[in-house]
Amino acid sequence: MGAVFGVAEPGWSTVTEEEGDQVVTQEQRRELAQFIRSRRERRKPEDAGVPVVGHRRTPGLRREEVATLAGLSITWYTWLEQAREIKVSRQVLGSLATALDLDQVERDHLFRLAGEVPPSDVLPSADLPRQYELLLTHLNPNPAFIVNRRFDILAWNQGCELLYGDLGALLPQRRNVLWLTFTSPEVRAMSQNWEEEASYTLALFRTQVGERVLDPDVVVLLHELADSSPDFSRLWQLKELAPFVPKPRTVNHPRLGVIELEYIKMHVADDDKTLVAYLVNPGSDLERRLEKLLEERAD
Repeated sequence: MGAVFGVAEPGWSTVTEEEGDQVVTQEQRRELAQFIRSRRERRKPEDAGVPVVGHRRTPGLRREEVATLAGLSITWYTWLEQAREIKVSRQVLGSLATALDLDQVERDHLFRLAGEVPPSDVLPSADLPRQYELLLTHLNPNPAFIVNRRFDILAWNQGCELLYGDLGALLPQRRNVLWLTFTSPEVRAMSQNWEEEASYTLALFRTQVGERVLDPDVVVLLHELADSSPDFSRLWQLKELAPFVPKPRTVNHPRLGVIELEYIKMHVADDDKTLVAYLVNPGSDLERRLEKLLEERAD
C-alpha cells in the first residue's frame, strides 16, 4: 500500500505515527489476548453452527474454529491469543466480534484494547439547527449539503441526491464525500476528469482538517479508504494541499448530459461544519431541467 499505509501480513495492517497510529502497550496486548480467549471459551459450538463430534476438552470453541469463522489463518489467530506484537486491522476486529458473538459493549472493548476507535464512536453527529435544514430546502433544485471536518454529509436537500444518489439508503459513516469519491462508480462516472477532481478534493480535505488529521475518527476514515481504494492510497501519499477557490464544475450527469454548476462553500459560524452548494443561474433552462428531475423522483 506504500509508505503511509503499509501491510505486514494479509489482515494485519500498520500505519506510521505520522498518520496517527495509536501505540498499543504490551499490557493492552495481554488484556486483548485474555479477553478474546475468555469469549472463545464462552461461545458454544452449537450456537456458532460448529458440528460437535465426540468429547471436547476445550470449553467453548477451539482456536482453529474461531479462526475459520473469522476468515483468518490459525497462525494469525494464535498470535493474537499469544499477545504477539502485531496490529490487527479493523476489518479483522469486526470479523472476530461477529465470530465470538460480541454485543456492542464487548465489541467496543475489543476495539479499544486493540488501539482502535470503536465503530460506535465514529458515527457522524448530525445535530444541526432547524434553520440550516430550512436553508437546504430553499436551495432546491440546486444540489446542496452540509459536511463536518471529516467531510461526512450531515444534511442534504433533494437536489444533492441528483449528484450522490439516495444518501438516505447509506449507512451514516458511508455518507462521506471522500468515500463516495473513491468508492462509488456512479459518482466517479459523473466526473469529466476524475483524477483531477479527486486530487483536489483530497488536497482540500488535508488543508481543512489540518492538525486534526490525527484525530481518532479521522484516522479511522483514512484506514478504511486505504483498505478500499488503491487510488486513495496513491493520492494521499502525495500530501497535496489546496485552498478552496469558488469555480465552475463540469458534471457528466446520466440524465442531464454534460452540465456546468457553480461550486461554492461557506463555513457555518462558530462550528466546524461547511455548507457546500452547486448552483445554477435562476430561471435558466438547466434550473428547469433540475426541477423536472426532482418532480420525477417525487412521483
